Amino acid sequence: MSFKTTTPILSEEDTLKFMKQIDLACRLLDESFLAETVHKFKLGHLEDSPEFLEDAKEKFQFQREDHEKLQVEKVEDFTSRCIVCVYGKKVMGYRIHFSVPGPGCSRIHYAREIAINFELRDGRLTDFGWCNAFLNKQDLEDIENVCPF
Repeated sequence: MSFKTTTPILSEEDTLKFMKQIDLACRLLDESFLAETVHKFKLGHLEDSPEFLEDAKEKFQFQREDHEKLQVEKVEDFTSRCIVCVYGKKVMGYRIHFSVPGPGCSRIHYAREIAINFELRDGRLTDFGWCNAFLNKQDLEDIENVCPF
């Protein structure tokens, strides 16, 4: 889901600030901060904003399933590209490493990936949303090996 406009909705300066705060919200896995950011930049009135914020709950949901036993170990970014909406759209991808209790005193480790895409025109935000078809580093390397750019 993403907003459908080609008209810039933020200045260059506000676009950078918005993207930094979205980045922080994703690193913190904090849907409340994500919502505050959308509203702070006066984007809450856009038609798809409620759905974008509602989808954040699902993106961060795994953390709540049994949060007392689940441990988020780190959130790291990864280079990515959007493969569906507009190939090459700016994508901020995050790999969330977490673990849950396993047999005995062991822990089972997992990783989950989420991504947000941004469409920019002359450095100004025109479009953003959750990216559901992104390429991670291994995907990019696999494509490059098959079809070098």
